[in-house]
Amino acid sequence: MNGNKRITHYIKEVCGQIKNKEVHAAIRLELENHFAEKIEDYREAGYGEDEATRIAIAEMGDPVAVGQQLHQAHKPRMEWSILSIVGVMLAIGLLTIYSLQIVPDQRNLIGRQLVGILMGSVIFVGILFWDYSKLKRYSQLLYFSTLILLLYTLLEGSLKNRIPGLHFGGVSLDFITISPFLLILALAGIFTTWKENNRNTLVKTIAYFLPPCLLFVLAEYEFTVLLYVISYIVLVIATKPTKLAVLSFLAVVFASVGGMFYLFGKPHQLDILIYYLDPYLEPDGRGYTIIQSLKTIKSANLWGQGFGSSVDTLHALESDFIFTYMVYLFGPIAGIAFFLLGVVLLVRFVHSIRRVKDLYGSMLLSGMLVLFFTPFFWSIFMTVGLVPPVPVSLPFVGFGIVHTVLHLSLLGLALNIYRRKDIQPLIKVS
Repeated sequence: MNGNKRITHYIKEVCGQIKNKEVHAAIRLELENHFAEKIEDYREAGYGEDEATRIAIAEMGDPVAVGQQLHQAHKPRMEWSILSIVGVMLAIGLLTIYSLQIVPDQRNLIGRQLVGILMGSVIFVGILFWDYSKLKRYSQLLYFSTLILLLYTLLEGSLKNRIPGLHFGGVSLDFITISPFLLILALAGIFTTWKENNRNTLVKTIAYFLPPCLLFVLAEYEFTVLLYVISYIVLVIATKPTKLAVLSFLAVVFASVGGMFYLFGKPHQLDILIYYLDPYLEPDGRGYTIIQSLKTIKSANLWGQGFGSSVDTLHALESDFIFTYMVYLFGPIAGIAFFLLGVVLLVRFVHSIRRVKDLYGSMLLSGMLVLFFTPFFWSIFMTVGLVPPVPVSLPFVGFGIVHTVLHLSLLGLALNIYRRKDIQPLIKVS
């Protein structure tokens, strides 16, 4: 067997131990380069081709052992702790919604929520085993397509005098709520490209920020504006610009958002802040929800009022105020435990981001960190009066097919990134 055939056979044995076929090409290329360098060194030292090949293969070691080491280093890994916590949250959500279901209510909430979880789980599995890096090449297209659809949604709603949304026959899709998620996925890829090519300028960063922000303000979706702004800021900081660039960008953000609300904002948007600061200015009007949420939580004893208890003083118990209802059912200890569960999930997410070496993957996770946990903690804090009440559903718990599918899809993408964190384009073998 000549030198080339022996090397080919050796590499084939190594790759035979590695179950993740996606890294075979990179490992094969790196091993071929490694052998070529070693053989050249031995030939310069006076060895013949066959002898140099034999020594190089002997130095490399047993191909089975080498392959097993590379398999352990580059096999996909699952973040089971995140998946387990989300599973617990989904179960808690179903239990709470079922409690609402057995109260006189004919809306079949539990059935529709199960449909959302089933649809989301199918998409979750599909995304989990997909190569997320392929999404990067479509970042520009995703950004501008989302912007166009967002503008169309607003114009259609304005022209037809109805709530903005994409309408397909009798089905309406709240695209404005979904659009920040699509935009952040797109911007993660755009920012990564800028970072890799050293073309991340302040002017371009602001230019990409302003159009969606203006459309969200015009749509009068206050929480969507907040979610988009925070996510965008986190992505900018994740690119590690200079302090001057960050401060300059923040100054522009606050000035432009403030100016947009001043020019296009409505009086009721300012009322949200005024009646949050003092809900008793109008206890039976715009301060009503905060007051009733606090009263409902206070009326729960240590272990709650019991499964199936009803609350008649609050609307949107299945979505916006599901945490209030959860505490009312199971007590403040259960509410605190659930909050701490969210903190643990946040810590696991941050831990995952630090372990991802791929810039694009870490940028995506940074954006998803905000997309998950801003609504999560806001929906909890607003029920106890710490932040203004806005329409926001508690992720993985609150009722809503679109939100459930969306959050499970993003979870699949997040776990996909972590799962593939050890799959590198080139493997260095010493």
